[in-house]
Amino acid sequence: MKGSTNLLMQLASDALSKRDTMSLEEQTASLKPTDMAYVMFCAFGVFLITPGIGLFYGGTLKRKNMVQILFQTYMVTSVIVIVWYLIGYSLSVSPTSSSKLLGNFSNAALYNEEARPLLEGGTIPSVINFCFNVFFPVATVQIFVGSIGERGRFLPSIVVSIVWVIVCYCPFAYWVWGANGWLYHLGALDFAGGGPVHIASGVAAFCYSWFLGPRGLPGKRTGPLPDVKGHSTVSTFIGVTLIWAAWFCFNSGTLLSVNARTGYIFLNTILASSFACVSYTATDFFLTGRYSLQAACEGSIVGLVNITPSCGFYWPWAAAVTSIINAVLCRLTVVLARKTGVDDVSVSGVIHGVGGIIGATLTGIFATKTVAGYDGVTVIEGGWIDGNFKQIGYQIASWVAIVAWTALFTMAILFIVDNIPKLKLRASVEAEEMGMDLFEMAETVDEYGNEYEEFFRQNADKIRKALSYIEGEALVLEGRSMDGSSVSEVQLMNSEKV
Repeated sequence: MKGSTNLLMQLASDALSKRDTMSLEEQTASLKPTDMAYVMFCAFGVFLITPGIGLFYGGTLKRKNMVQILFQTYMVTSVIVIVWYLIGYSLSVSPTSSSKLLGNFSNAALYNEEARPLLEGGTIPSVINFCFNVFFPVATVQIFVGSIGERGRFLPSIVVSIVWVIVCYCPFAYWVWGANGWLYHLGALDFAGGGPVHIASGVAAFCYSWFLGPRGLPGKRTGPLPDVKGHSTVSTFIGVTLIWAAWFCFNSGTLLSVNARTGYIFLNTILASSFACVSYTATDFFLTGRYSLQAACEGSIVGLVNITPSCGFYWPWAAAVTSIINAVLCRLTVVLARKTGVDDVSVSGVIHGVGGIIGATLTGIFATKTVAGYDGVTVIEGGWIDGNFKQIGYQIASWVAIVAWTALFTMAILFIVDNIPKLKLRASVEAEEMGMDLFEMAETVDEYGNEYEEFFRQNADKIRKALSYIEGEALVLEGRSMDGSSVSEVQLMNSEKV
């Protein structure tokens, strides 16, 4: 792996020295139309993750806070795209940086990229690589700033997002994938972002949730958690469906080419999400005695989290086994997480944080050099199943470093932003009771603006007649009267008392 790094650095150096003299034909000589087409398709697919996250999280909230979260998804997408274009892409991927912690500014604002690939010999141009890469930090940030649900303010969350992507995500991406990144040099395996995306966002979400405090308890960091049902499981279902579908692009597109290994990545993603969905739901049923669509949605995400760092290194059976383990452990951890008193509305601390840690660790056991080599380029020593017993140590070192960095700098960012005038992170008691849509937004879910006094005024006469009918003659439930006889819809509609 270190030999591959030295080769990449040499190629990067050669490319830099020739970038001002290369003709168009020379720049595009190594490009492959199939790879370019597939990665552009995957870029579109990964984009769907962020509105999916908005619908997923929005469905778990009270109705009066839905629009704020949906609005946040668009703003996070747009703002992080701008930051990524100006400096983020360069800090995360620049092949000419000599630092082991962070890239340089040589690729900032895609300066002088022209038609060439990021590295000489690459099969896609750097601009297409940018289009795919940009939605990774977008999704990561939206996972953790979704923690503002029902008691956080929008504007401070955007300020936190901008600083966090520069201070946390960019270094992590460089550590793991950069040609000179220290985790890459160490030999830690992370195919599609188990550390930079899932572990980082999960830890940050838990920190943000702690800093804001529980809903209904202003001024407190922890406390009794509200037992509140989300207003729309259907919204959550649609959101997770978008995320699930887009994650095939997220994982397989990371290879940046189409070959036999791409097929294994796709297959492993399908198996992992399916096995985890069933296992998580079954564990939830064992704990609650009821089936839950919410649990099925969360289980699917756990499977995606589990397979993200390992999809390019696993045999299919390993994707299944590790996903079962991860799903069961995550559902049991949800019970423990609630006992901490931290109001993690989106459960990201467990699903992405704990799930990401478990997935990264298991990669050190089940990764195989055979599947990794199916692209004809990648060479790794594999994990325990290949006799490489030190790999799990590299994996643990990787997630420990990311957890520590994320916790430290996320708390620092939250503290600093919270103390900037007019950027208090938590909303006022009045705003929380009113709902963030009414307080911050120009729109609400319906025309009554979540204030149903007007609704009752407009329909008071109908309600009185309905109550009179129920109290005076018969209580109708699902088309049957209290004595068990059927009541036709036509009879009810034609009744003068209704």
